[in-house]
Amino acid sequence: MKLLDSFSADLQPHEIWLWQCACHWRQPEAAVLPGAVEWSALVRVGLWNRMQTLLLDFLQAQQVLDQLPPEDLTSLQEGAAKFEEDAAVMEESLQIYLQKAQERGIDTAVLKGLSVSANIYGNTAVRPGGDIDVLVRARDVDGSIEILDEMEIGQNWPNLMDDRYYERHHLHQQRCTPDLRLWYEVHWALDHPLTRLTIDYEAVMDRTTPGTLLGAPVDDLALPDLLLCLAIHLVKHAIYLPSVLDHPDLARIILADGMLMYFVDVAEVVKQHEDEIDWQQTVALAKAWGAAEMLGAVLQVCHGYLHAPVPGWVLGALPVAGPNRVKQWVMHKVVAYETAVHLGQPPSKLWKFLLITNGAFILRPIRLLDLLEYCFPGRDYLRRKYGSDSIWRGVGHFVKALGQYGRIAIDTVYFTWERYWRLRRQKYSTSLFNRIEVDA
Repeated sequence: MKLLDSFSADLQPHEIWLWQCACHWRQPEAAVLPGAVEWSALVRVGLWNRMQTLLLDFLQAQQVLDQLPPEDLTSLQEGAAKFEEDAAVMEESLQIYLQKAQERGIDTAVLKGLSVSANIYGNTAVRPGGDIDVLVRARDVDGSIEILDEMEIGQNWPNLMDDRYYERHHLHQQRCTPDLRLWYEVHWALDHPLTRLTIDYEAVMDRTTPGTLLGAPVDDLALPDLLLCLAIHLVKHAIYLPSVLDHPDLARIILADGMLMYFVDVAEVVKQHEDEIDWQQTVALAKAWGAAEMLGAVLQVCHGYLHAPVPGWVLGALPVAGPNRVKQWVMHKVVAYETAVHLGQPPSKLWKFLLITNGAFILRPIRLLDLLEYCFPGRDYLRRKYGSDSIWRGVGHFVKALGQYGRIAIDTVYFTWERYWRLRRQKYSTSLFNRIEVDA
């Protein structure tokens, strides 16, 4: 069996090991591996891609742990132990939250993290995530926040802006424990309002079914919704994906960006539920939500590189046309920077600055490229959003979009100023580059 059958990149041995681990972690004997590998690079990139638990088990199955330098073995073991420790803390907290949510009649689905770890990998320490993401109905956000307040999980991170800012322009509220160790994100959406996604979140919650997670009551997402949620979250972070899907170095780009585990999540859902997924509904929802390219790009990677059994007609029904030339050029610059860092080459200082600021603001500079796409979204969006694609409907949306961007500009200035004086009074750093969001 060839590695990455649809791929031609000249991967280094440690990169091949990571992809083979991702593809064959359940059956390590099926892996096709090069004999010589730089163990330090393997561990470093594995940790960056949050594969410590999978990689440690995989290396043990390959009977090569004794070949790792002691410091690298220690790093890998400590990383896996940290995942296990984090998972234990999150499990205890989430069980309490879910029980309280049921008692108050708050429908709650758990996104990514612990839910994927428990249901897909059978081990919460495989993929605990950096926080606990819950999806609730918009009307239940305040009730969910009240539960967290009772659990002494509140607005303890001073760098957060006022809740009103996130309510107007974001997709979740954040809360954490006083020691900043345990974080929750209470979602009412999967992405910011100023995108071309048209997701019916009430319908998503209506399609959930009663289940259990860690012995506590939870609302399980329907499989089509689960696949779409995972894919949208992935592309929300790996925004370059549709632009570089045919790039001969894509396998390395994914490793450089630390996103391999996200793709494994989707691939494993498909592998484990191959006979249960309603692909017709999945495709229909992807098109109705405006997420067809996102899902199509992710499924192409999972099918071609991780051998996920995605039907060919599904891939054909979700073509990836890619963005306009300007956005494509920018995205290639982004992946060139990340690949250079991955390979230990001098990266562009300009793009280093842009990508640092990308994580410092709610409306990321790189995502400003969505401005024109949102202001002039095309007829498909207008039909999905308004039920009409007339010229006047397009003009009306353009005016509305300008008003929305004007409001976010005003609110950004106002709430940034409010945050500045609040931090100054509390004698915290007022830098905009303080950590605002936890890792996804």
